[in-house]
Amino acid sequence: MPNINGPGQWKRRLLGSVVESQLLYAAPVWAASVCGTAKSIRNLRRPQRVAALRAIRAYRTVSDEAAFVLSNMPPVDLIAREKVRIKSRYNDEPNPGDPPVSRDRIKREERKATIVEWQMRWSISGKAAWTRRLIPDLVRWYNRTTPVVPWTYHMTQALTGHGCFQFYLHRFARAASPRCVHCQCPSDTAEHTLFHCDNWNGLRTDLRERLGHPPTSADVPDILCGPLFEDLPTDGYQRTIALCDAEETLRLFYKMVENILSVKEEEERARQAVEADR
Repeated sequence: MPNINGPGQWKRRLLGSVVESQLLYAAPVWAASVCGTAKSIRNLRRPQRVAALRAIRAYRTVSDEAAFVLSNMPPVDLIAREKVRIKSRYNDEPNPGDPPVSRDRIKREERKATIVEWQMRWSISGKAAWTRRLIPDLVRWYNRTTPVVPWTYHMTQALTGHGCFQFYLHRFARAASPRCVHCQCPSDTAEHTLFHCDNWNGLRTDLRERLGHPPTSADVPDILCGPLFEDLPTDGYQRTIALCDAEETLRLFYKMVENILSVKEEEERARQAVEADR
């Protein structure tokens, strides 16, 4: 897996933070009016989407919904409302006899509320269907027990379905057909390439042995998010083993994706070069 603290990754995370801080300046003042119309929300989210796409190294065709999830950026309009709630709670006087609530606790509680609201949107979104299959539960995703690693160019393709897949390329007139060039499946999607096409069975071996069965898309939510926090052993040593096991499974999934898509891209470049020479 990539170095989470590499210079490129640091710059992309910084970009997201800068854009978010600029967008949310004085948010408690304007949030109620600006977030009241769909047009205003779209305008507010547009620069955040650009930052999210850069952070995850995604194609511009990736939806804002998928980009926000993969970059761990709640939509800016939800964060603006969150800041309104935080300010209101800061200004509230505690009930007589009640201990004061710390600012950190207020922020944590309101962020949880934001994630719940985000989940409601995510569940009914008409976009990012493939990403939503892989990451259906945003609460679990946001609190995942696996390492929070940056996505490479290939991992983002795998998690969005926008990449070196004949179905995608044909959709944008970059391929003559959506069919798989290896097995003639009528639709070469990300799911087909990663989990079904027999041509890539050899590159699935390590993950298959780890899971005890051929990997499928149904395995991905658990691979990405790891075991639920409440399901982890209470014993410290056993908990460490469980977390290390989850990290190793994620590493093997990462390795599988990188290997398959690296070879697939090389083949696609060679195929397009041949076609260009005809």
